[in-house]
Amino acid sequence: VKPVDRMPGSVLGKSNLYGGGRATGGSGTKKLVVGRLILKGKDKYWKEQGWFYHRGMSAGENTLEAQIARVITRSFTEHKGLNQQAVFKDYIELMTKENGHNDTYAATAHRMFFANLDNGLPYEKCADNDGHNTDSTDGIVPGIVPSLFAPDKASAREGAVQAVAMFRNSRALPLYTQVYSDVLQDLIHGAEDSKDQGPGDRLRSAVVKCGNAIGYNVRRYVEADLLEEKRLAKMGKYSKGVTDPMTACYLDSNFPAMLYFAYKYADSPKEAMLANTNAGGENVARGALLGAVFGAAYGLNGWKKVGKFDPIKGLYATNEIGAEIESFVSAVNAAEQSNTCESK
Repeated sequence: VKPVDRMPGSVLGKSNLYGGGRATGGSGTKKLVVGRLILKGKDKYWKEQGWFYHRGMSAGENTLEAQIARVITRSFTEHKGLNQQAVFKDYIELMTKENGHNDTYAATAHRMFFANLDNGLPYEKCADNDGHNTDSTDGIVPGIVPSLFAPDKASAREGAVQAVAMFRNSRALPLYTQVYSDVLQDLIHGAEDSKDQGPGDRLRSAVVKCGNAIGYNVRRYVEADLLEEKRLAKMGKYSKGVTDPMTACYLDSNFPAMLYFAYKYADSPKEAMLANTNAGGENVARGALLGAVFGAAYGLNGWKKVGKFDPIKGLYATNEIGAEIESFVSAVNAAEQSNTCESK
């Protein structure tokens, strides 16, 4: 669905054009970041209330965070691992090129990064934190590709944390990134206690372990809500997704919500993604993390049509993304073969 242009209360008109945070009380300098360094020509949408932060994009088009994930994917394919210098180069080009992407919003972390870069810091030291908006689920997204590329949990954790730290200086993100990386590794390579299970059961098992690692009993919360849904149904007050969580972007609420959707809808990638979208809140980055988890569990064959809509062919850049994935998978297979030969 093509994003709307207007949305009352949109965070876009409340955000700081000079750095991180909100328009009042945010971090940064008096030098304009949005419109001058990044998002060129789009600062007008930030200066007026009511513009939707993803306006200007086409139906099925990647948001900025997904575009950055694609930058990392292409770099891993070319360099057979995380080449930070190459990623920074392509990231800066994507962000500073006029019409380099069609998103209208850039998160606090990116605005702070370019404010620091403009003030003369080397790019490897530009990652920052405003103490409020940086420790969020979109910060984990750069860790997806390293987690998928690595042959084992230890190297997956290390690579994912390194990728995340390129863009955000955070004490909270490494823990969440590591436990999320473990979920992807368990689903790709198979945890010992779930190798004989189907994809839905394997997914639930991996999600439960991840929840336990952060003190979140996902099974208990989902099962309690399912009972509540049955009670509401008996009263004639049930509507689909009535108990699903709506959360903001912050790690301590939105990451558990991602685990909730993964567990509750583990048997259907389609239902999981629809539920995540319809729940509202910060469902974009949460959806990216959720999509990677379901992709690791089910592969491409798990994605069924939603009515007439094909979630794969319906992507705006489906051919380009498909080619990038094929190249990435080939690079992963080549790395695995190389590791096997070296171990003999």
